[in-house]
Amino acid sequence: MNSPLNLTIAVLSWRQPKTLKNTFESYQRNGLLDLAKQKLVFFNEVSTEDRKIAKEYGFEVLSSPQNIGIGLPMQELLKHTTSKYFLFLENDFMLIENPETTKIRLQNAIELLESGISAVKLRHRFHYGDPNYYLKYLWSGKLDLSEPSLNGVYYFDDLSKVYPQQCSKISKPTEELFIMDSQYIGYSNNPCIYKTEFFRPQLLSYKFTTKDVVENNIDSWWRRAGIQVAMGTGLFKHNPLEFSGSGFAEAKRIKQPIRNWTHYIIRIGIRHNVMNLFLLQFLPMIFKVNINIYNKFMINLSLGRYESV
Repeated sequence: MNSPLNLTIAVLSWRQPKTLKNTFESYQRNGLLDLAKQKLVFFNEVSTEDRKIAKEYGFEVLSSPQNIGIGLPMQELLKHTTSKYFLFLENDFMLIENPETTKIRLQNAIELLESGISAVKLRHRFHYGDPNYYLKYLWSGKLDLSEPSLNGVYYFDDLSKVYPQQCSKISKPTEELFIMDSQYIGYSNNPCIYKTEFFRPQLLSYKFTTKDVVENNIDSWWRRAGIQVAMGTGLFKHNPLEFSGSGFAEAKRIKQPIRNWTHYIIRIGIRHNVMNLFLLQFLPMIFKVNINIYNKFMINLSLGRYESV
């Protein structure tokens, strides 16, 4: 068994029991549950099945009988956190690295936090799952690569060579970590670890409603804060298994048949050299596949789209 880190895992879940169980199983299989000092889960519209799954994997339950959004549950999770480090996760981000790698990358992240970095993003650089909005906008020609972005780690081999004035790099045996000012990376609910003493007062200062989009509320402060943010290879893949709950937001986020042909494309690429092959529109449904081979060869098949919460 791994020695626990001074870490709280804080998970937000909503009406996705199949996804939640798959996610918790990935945490158990890959050693994260043994590494955590505290395990919290907040359920919107909590059910008996939710509580049963949480108990099975040793999570303390916080809950609401209604869906109260994301900001208010995040605040409750932070209020109940007793550990030095806070790792926020939504229920559809599964852990895809083995126990040894998981521990090493969390230790790398904690070292960075202790050195003055404010946040370390932990969505996987290569096996990120869908949707990846940076790549989506890049492939559709809506991004200007002359503008620095820490999300460029999904596209470039060495971001510090692309944006040498804005990006620094730390090389570790199992990964390279890239660091930029928060003005170059918007706030996101994607997997991220913080020092609790840094993040708690910031998040608790907001008066959220049940309808707030947390990213929109926090992003303005985040980009102006002058904090340092890091991204390495990461640990977690976005992997919702159901068409409801936190992955698909009340089912209304599932789009009607897409009219723009650019959403019906097979994209094939080796690292950042991407070739787009036109695929005829024929299915007004959700179907996306990402295949990564040795972290280099990538195939993305898009026959529709959905929005992550």
